[in-house]
Amino acid sequence: MKRAPLLIILCILGFAPFAPAQDVLTVMQYNLLYYGNHNSGFADCYETNNNTQRKDECIRTIMNYVKPDILTVCEFGSTQQLHTDFLRHNLNINGVNYWKSDNIINYANSNIINHIFYDSRKMELKRHVALNTEPRDTDVYELYLKTHSLIEGDTIRLVCIVAHPKADKGSSNEARRRALMQKTMDYVNQHYPTDNVLIMGDLNMYSANESGYRLLTQTYSNPDICFMDPLAFQGGVGEWTGNSQYAHFHTQSTHNYSDECFASGGLDDRFDMILMADEIAMNFNHLHYLSGSYKAIGNDGNHFNQSINQYGNSSVPADVLEALFDASDHLPVTMKISVDAHLGITETEPSILQASIAPNPASNLVTVCFNNPKTGRLRFVIHTLQGQVMLAEEAYFDEGEQQFELQLGDFPKGFYLLRLEKENGCCETLKLLLQ
Repeated sequence: MKRAPLLIILCILGFAPFAPAQDVLTVMQYNLLYYGNHNSGFADCYETNNNTQRKDECIRTIMNYVKPDILTVCEFGSTQQLHTDFLRHNLNINGVNYWKSDNIINYANSNIINHIFYDSRKMELKRHVALNTEPRDTDVYELYLKTHSLIEGDTIRLVCIVAHPKADKGSSNEARRRALMQKTMDYVNQHYPTDNVLIMGDLNMYSANESGYRLLTQTYSNPDICFMDPLAFQGGVGEWTGNSQYAHFHTQSTHNYSDECFASGGLDDRFDMILMADEIAMNFNHLHYLSGSYKAIGNDGNHFNQSINQYGNSSVPADVLEALFDASDHLPVTMKISVDAHLGITETEPSILQASIAPNPASNLVTVCFNNPKTGRLRFVIHTLQGQVMLAEEAYFDEGEQQFELQLGDFPKGFYLLRLEKENGCCETLKLLLQ
């Protein structure tokens, strides 16, 4: 990441001419307010005041309106079944079958976690690592865009880091947020110093003067590692909380009253954000932020300290407004990123289908069964839930039904993830239990 003078950045984002990109990705970040997690211990959220079936109806309406390619979420229940059901009920519906996610990793053993869902026609998840932060893991998702250059060995990589640090004001809570951001920045510095990276989530930042926010955008020890706030170019950076000057940028709360689950007070905080590495802001690596595309869906700037549907709101259609009001006490934030390539190689590069492991649970030997749609090399990687690689083997396979045996050696007992990776970056992930 390279730091550039602000005037140059402003010119790049707002005025400098660029050759038109060939495709556009829409990214959405959404705090879903204890989705599928009732009586969580942190809020009095139950089926009566935070009904999952009603939330699903709302999410389908919002997704149909925004049409994102990447959806990252916070405050999602921590069972794998819940994520499977979310795909089936809200994303892969009405003939759609291309939305994917990954197995959850929950090192912090939290009852609410972060997660990602993505359009597998346009990208594939290469790697998912959970950083051991508190009070919840910070999740790192490494995506490869499906372009025809990927077949030839070239890649466009996009890394989405989803965080949900400690809420509430006070110096101790601010210090905890900064500690999470420090670990995140150190990881970026070590693994992705020149990559296209987004940091997103319910960051619980009350002000641009918070030490955690300043660490992300200004003060990290390596000056080449810095993240840029899209709202910095729209007058959106400052003392957000309780300040009507920033009414257009607030994301919480959608309600001016509380039912014990939804926060009260109306729109007066900017907690939900997507920050971008300067590689994206300045189009260093084939991806470029589309100036002015960043927004809080459903915020018309006229509802400071009010519910979003109070006294009228025409920023979105009426059904979308009611869905935003009922689904969560946060508004989703979105941004668009142009891509210097055409996306979508699924037709020529099919992914692995119907992979399974037997036996599972296992002891020292497992057989991986899969249907290989196209001849080529496959890589088998077993890693811990924290991302430590324990085994990696590669072999060539013909088309059709295939099997491959893996000797597990003296692995400690417990859960592992087994990834099957194709040469073009496509992959599938299975959970493996050793006992």
